[in-house]
Amino acid sequence: MLKKIFLGSLILIFVISGQVLADFPVSVTDDLNHKVTLEKKPTRIISLAPANTEFLFALGLEKEIVGVTTYANYPKEALEKEKIGTVIEPNIEKIVSLEPELILSNAVNKLETVKRLRELGYNVAGFNARTVDEAIIMIKKVAKLAGREERGREIVTEMYLQLAEIKNLVDNKLKVNNRPRVFYEIWNDPLYTAGKNTFINDIVHIAGGVNIGAKARGEWPQYSLEKLLIVNPDIYISSPHSAPHKVTVKSIKNRANYQTINAVKNNKIYILDQDIVSRPSPRIIEGIKEMTKAIFPDLADEINNL
Repeated sequence: MLKKIFLGSLILIFVISGQVLADFPVSVTDDLNHKVTLEKKPTRIISLAPANTEFLFALGLEKEIVGVTTYANYPKEALEKEKIGTVIEPNIEKIVSLEPELILSNAVNKLETVKRLRELGYNVAGFNARTVDEAIIMIKKVAKLAGREERGREIVTEMYLQLAEIKNLVDNKLKVNNRPRVFYEIWNDPLYTAGKNTFINDIVHIAGGVNIGAKARGEWPQYSLEKLLIVNPDIYISSPHSAPHKVTVKSIKNRANYQTINAVKNNKIYILDQDIVSRPSPRIIEGIKEMTKAIFPDLADEINNL
């Protein structure tokens, strides 16, 4: 019933707002407050970040993608695309040689790269989604630029539906439970976490937890062991890639002084795929589901059935 009501509301919103298939030229304002205008549907697109690559494929633009970064690993077809360098150091000459009609950048890219490509005359749309809602808006904007608004609407509608179902489950849990304190490990030595105004912070909140890193300074603050022991998180979350050698639940438990942490004592340590919780793409819903199951394990069956 909740899905039907929510879907009906979304359809009504789309109709009222007049969001129909766009005729070119189209314009959107990106997160850098830059107006990007395309005179025709782009047939050659370059992605400067793995998240961009993911939602381009989701929009059905695999044929239009002519270049991706070396870190683009999903879907598997992305591995076969021409590589234009890393997210930090893309090869400008390679990008130029591919004659893109649209380039998509993200927060992981250097602003200097975006400026340089624009100076060369390319259409570059820069995005910096820090919340799930902002990620959904970003997908809608890219869908418009790429002439795939109908597919974009399908994707974001399904994302909203799933999000509403998850929030309903979490809200019911929070009626009788306090939000547990969650520590998300970005890197283990030195220890880094996700701060306020980050994608992960928003996901932890949606999933029903309190991100203890939100009180630290900066988006990706370094966190001392002493401070971690004082804050004493109820839940500890990491990923296999937060260390040169894969992190495991066992390796976290065996760290010096970690045995006094509530999350360790109560076996509340979880290893999540960092890609699905850090990339603003349609897969973020799967990331929220996994985060929710880590925070409220007894919701696992209901989450899996969504």
